[in-house]
Amino acid sequence: MNSCRRSIIPALLPIVLFSGACSHTIPQASTKPVPPPITSAVPSFTALNKEQPKAPLSQMPLQIKTDLTPIQTAIRNAIPERFTEAGHPLEKDFRWTFVRSGEPQVRIQDGLVAIHAEYKGDIETRGGVRACRLDPVYSTLDATGKIVFLQDRESVAFGFEPAQVTVGLKPESDGRCNMFNVPVKDQLPELFAISEAKTALAEAVQPETFGIPFQRLWDDLEGPLSVPVSAINTRACFYGNPREVMLGQQKGTTQDTIISGVARQMPVITFEQACAEAQPTTALVYSGTLPPDSKPFMILARIPLSYANLSHQLQSKLFHQTLFLDTAGAETALIERVTATDANGRILLAVETGGDLKGTIYYWGTPRLDDGGKSLSVPDLQMANESKTAIDSIRVGYWQSVDRELENKLRQAAATDLSAQVDRMKQAITGKHTSGNMTMDILVTGQQPDQAHSTPQALVATILLQGTASANGHLIVEESGTRDPLKRETR
Repeated sequence: MNSCRRSIIPALLPIVLFSGACSHTIPQASTKPVPPPITSAVPSFTALNKEQPKAPLSQMPLQIKTDLTPIQTAIRNAIPERFTEAGHPLEKDFRWTFVRSGEPQVRIQDGLVAIHAEYKGDIETRGGVRACRLDPVYSTLDATGKIVFLQDRESVAFGFEPAQVTVGLKPESDGRCNMFNVPVKDQLPELFAISEAKTALAEAVQPETFGIPFQRLWDDLEGPLSVPVSAINTRACFYGNPREVMLGQQKGTTQDTIISGVARQMPVITFEQACAEAQPTTALVYSGTLPPDSKPFMILARIPLSYANLSHQLQSKLFHQTLFLDTAGAETALIERVTATDANGRILLAVETGGDLKGTIYYWGTPRLDDGGKSLSVPDLQMANESKTAIDSIRVGYWQSVDRELENKLRQAAATDLSAQVDRMKQAITGKHTSGNMTMDILVTGQQPDQAHSTPQALVATILLQGTASANGHLIVEESGTRDPLKRETR
């Protein structure tokens, strides 16, 4: 039986020979082996990009509750209290006065405005025009229009577009004579200067006057939303990454108006000890017809596995396992230590052995998600060329004997069950969550694997969680002079 002990010699270092002994000592290598670039032909399955994957674009239905009373008040104040002939082209021939009776009615329903005001007045001729006096004359002013959205920097501003303004004559009015060439009811719009009244109503609600501070809601969408996960003493951090918001219909009454919208986001959730502040961005808001919500809401879940934890897992499974290096079992080695690190976007395993074969053997491989993202494996695990050369310096073909014993053990030990972490993340984000002025309701109904990639800090498994999501927010209509200064960052 050959009881000589052999050590692995790195390929790039000189072989140190000791006369009178068959063992070898390996000086500590100055650098670790570097796997080939991630774009190489090895492994056989599709090579993965080293860049971190981006979250897909998802749509979240959004409802914003607000009170349009300030706008209602502004429109009401714009309705004239009286109409007279002063400044009118007909003032030399006619005199008239119409005084509003009580407060005008301004009703806002589903973003549509209805205005009604009643007036009592009199009309009479002047000078040479045929004598006529009508008193009293009861008239009405009615208008309709809609509240529109306009973006004003960090705010969503409001405007009012009157569609129609009409003046009517009530039947109980004095009708003893007619001083005009047309019926009195047809002359009233001219006496009321309808075009000017319409302009006054439109100018009552200006973008620079009324708006809601949408940037606050945008910041709430940005996040982070921090959810404690006590089972692993960490936090699930949800980053909404909004890209734009489309505002559509308005529903409800003046005091209880709901603005429907859709937030286009690229949401990400990950485990962190403390959620980092999101990079501030400026709200990007449009108005128009809302797109259909036909696709599930997708969240990119990043589940990190630190190399310290992976090394601990490998060590606990492989410590002091025996490697039989020949068919007779005369030569054996023990696994003393296994550590895992990142190398060129792949996993690099360093296996320290003792017994008849002493030294460090390196393996590398590319992480891959299996079983729908519930587990992580390294299917292309292979011995580094540097280690093959070093072992073959002991005996040609010797590395293959070592590899037959070691490779499968490493592959099995590196397989990691991620189902518990995925389930914790799904449970953490499912439910109602309040962030500032907004409440999100998220339900995760399924998942699909994305990819696994290696970073210097950890292995990261990315999984696409799919389900439904909606948000409700509350913002107050602010008038000019009362708005808080908001940050203005560029994306």
